[in-house]
Parts: sequence; C-alpha cells; structure tokens
Amino acid sequence: MSEIAVARRYAEALADLATHHNQVDAIMEELGQFVALYKSSPELSGLIPNSGVSQTDKLKVLDAIISRTRPSGTTANLLRLLLRNYRLQSVPVVFEEFQREMNKRRGIVPAEITTAGPVATRERDLIIGRLQAITGKQVEVFFKVDPALIGGAITRIGSVVYDGSIRTRLQSIKRKMIAGDGG
Repeated sequence: MSEIAVARRYAEALADLATHHNQVDAIMEELGQFVALYKSSPELSGLIPNSGVSQTDKLKVLDAIISRTRPSGTTANLLRLLLRNYRLQSVPVVFEEFQREMNKRRGIVPAEITTAGPVATRERDLIIGRLQAITGKQVEVFFKVDPALIGGAITRIGSVVYDGSIRTRLQSIKRKMIAGDGG
C-alpha cells in the first residue's frame, strides 16, 4: 500500500476522533507544530527512520518532545502509534491528508493561485469571491508569486488548472509559429 493510502487511513481515523471530541482546530495546530519541528530538525528527521536506533530510544525522544510541547492526548497517541507502527517519518503526509479530509468534511475547497507579482487585498477578496461563486463552496486560497509568469495567473483548484498566464500564451504562440500555423 502506498504511503499516501496509509496516511489517508490514519488521517480519516484522526478526523473521526478530532470531530467526535471537538478538537479539530487544536489537533490541526498541534500536528502542524510537530510537522514543522520534524521538518526543521535534521536530528529528529534523521533519527526516526534510522534502523540503527532502537524503538525504545526513539520513544524516549518522542516522549521528551511530547512532555515539552504538551499536545492533547489524541495528538500524543497518534504520534506514539505512528512510531510504534514504524510510520512516524510519514507524519508530514498524515498531516496533509488530515487537512485535506477536514477541508472535505467542512466543504472547503483549497485553491492555489500563482501570479507574476503580489496581489492587493482588494483583488484577493474579489478573486476569492469569484472562486466561491464558481465552485459553490467555501474556498481556501493560497497565493504564490512567480515572476516568470510575466503577467496573468495560474489557478489550481483540486486537480483542475486554469492557466491564464502570459508566459503560457507566449509559449503557445511560439509553438504555432514553429509549426507554421500562423493563426
């Protein structure tokens, strides 16, 4: 089974528990903090998948982190379960799948918009409003800047991409000119 499929199972179970205990936001924050720590610490991210370090020693390190950060019992139990099942190195993927699952349950559609330059607050609000009107759902938008686009924007909603960048338009014109299709 793929890492994503396994992570999805953990995420769905976590979403059930978090929803049942009304802890979604707390667990989202706690797990996000652990993932940030895991990704930013070469010592931790190197220790966990290391087969030369015993599970007992890994558990001691994890318990020390848990005692310092004091996450909820649900988050602590998830981390210990992942370690016990040799899956703690997959915690970033579990977190992504948990976010995806909670967004799905809340009716939130994630969207990523890449523009050539920063977008002013007023325009951001207009874009978000338009995307919500198009999808009929609440949209959580992440804006990125890529000067190589020259102008326009690329919008990704789920697996659908709307490319209105000048870079892509110029590439299309170039392909047509090379193919001799002048129009």
